[in-house]
Amino acid sequence: MSRRAHDARFKSRMFSTLLIAAGVALVSAADVQAQSAQPTTPGVKPNTDWSAGDPTAEQNADPQAADETTQDTQPARDPDLDQNAVDDATLRQDLGRQNLPDQGVDELRPRAAESEETPGIPIGTFTFRPTISSGAGFEKEKSGDATKTRSYLQAGLKGSLTSNWSQHELRIDTSGTWQKTLSGFKSDDPEGSINAALRLDISNDTIANLTAGYSLAREDIGDANAIDGATNQAEVATWTAGASITRDLGLIRGTLGFDFERETYGDATLSSGQNLDQSDRNQNTATLRGRLGYELSPAIIPFIEASYGRMIYDNERDSTGYMRDADLYAAKTGVEFDMGEKLRGELGAGYTVADFKDGRLDSLSGLTINGDANWSPHRGTDVEFGLKTEIEPSTSAGSSGSIAYTADMALTQVIIDELKGKLSAGTTWRDYKSAAANQTVYDLGAGLTWGVSRSLDVTADVAWERSSQKGSASQETLTGLVGLSLKR
Repeated sequence: MSRRAHDARFKSRMFSTLLIAAGVALVSAADVQAQSAQPTTPGVKPNTDWSAGDPTAEQNADPQAADETTQDTQPARDPDLDQNAVDDATLRQDLGRQNLPDQGVDELRPRAAESEETPGIPIGTFTFRPTISSGAGFEKEKSGDATKTRSYLQAGLKGSLTSNWSQHELRIDTSGTWQKTLSGFKSDDPEGSINAALRLDISNDTIANLTAGYSLAREDIGDANAIDGATNQAEVATWTAGASITRDLGLIRGTLGFDFERETYGDATLSSGQNLDQSDRNQNTATLRGRLGYELSPAIIPFIEASYGRMIYDNERDSTGYMRDADLYAAKTGVEFDMGEKLRGELGAGYTVADFKDGRLDSLSGLTINGDANWSPHRGTDVEFGLKTEIEPSTSAGSSGSIAYTADMALTQVIIDELKGKLSAGTTWRDYKSAAANQTVYDLGAGLTWGVSRSLDVTADVAWERSSQKGSASQETLTGLVGLSLKR
């Protein structure tokens, strides 16, 4: 063997010996670290006290000690991992604090949901929320130069019954007021309404709605057919019913609906004390409508809508000999918008026609503007806007009637905690298609509501209305009411 080969074999043996020694050292160090990591529990002997020669020694040992020993032999927790977990938890907590509700710059508390303000009374699968109110008020009416006033007591009852079903929903709302005149002219007839709405969730894409209602109220002096100079206007009873079905077809939403309305009129009391029969105004109106919308986004849905209706009076001819039955046509286009609590509603414009059966009556036709919007610029402030166009047939001889355009607005503001104020304003302009002059009606209102508790409110309201028409005496009404409302 050459010297070079001998040196190579010697180096190989030395390298192998060093590798073996390093492996033994690593194994020994691991054993020492494992033994030093085992904590010693007071009252429990370490594993090395068991006799290696007795195979039953471990079985005869204390079971509790054996369990603790087994737990002690688990691998030690890495302190670096524990610290990382603590850091992660601290970071999540800090991030969560950034999303906690803040008081806000206006220092107003967030508005509570209705269910929190009025928890209601559980009745089976329904929740009933009643409100009882009482108060004292005054009223002043002015017709031309004649003025009359009265003071009265008023009692009211409102209630809502809402289902708590997992699917579908039924809601019934009712309200009524009774007045007792203390002094001045009498107008104590009760007013009230009841409305029911049933939503049927047929499928994820199809919803049906059924509605029905009844209301009773006295005709306002600002109405188109109010009797000039009457001490009491006619009572108007209205029955309504409707059905509609809405289906989503991807980005397209279609609605088909049918509506029915019946109006009946009582007698009006003239200044002479005589009663004027108004039954020739009793009529029924049925309308079939369809709407088609396209979802540009979840917040904006343009639509087109068309309807056809038929208005039929109980009497073939009214007291002046005219046949008032008519065919009603309408079409409009607009947009629905829903941007959350900040802004939602719809706005549409179109054209409407009322074609009367009597050839002596001109058709009523004109542009229409309809819409409503709820806007909340910031917390504690809510603004409601409304636009409406209606055809109002006349009872005057030779007159078809008018197209009434109405615009109104209501502002509700939280002034301080538990104190809210409300301002409202509106105007109605009636465009007569005959020789009659156009009519304008103005409305203003203001009110305060102080929430003494979740169940008791103190209210104060005042309202003013003025109707003016060229050739006729202006009509004004001023009312005020202070009262208490007890709700549950």
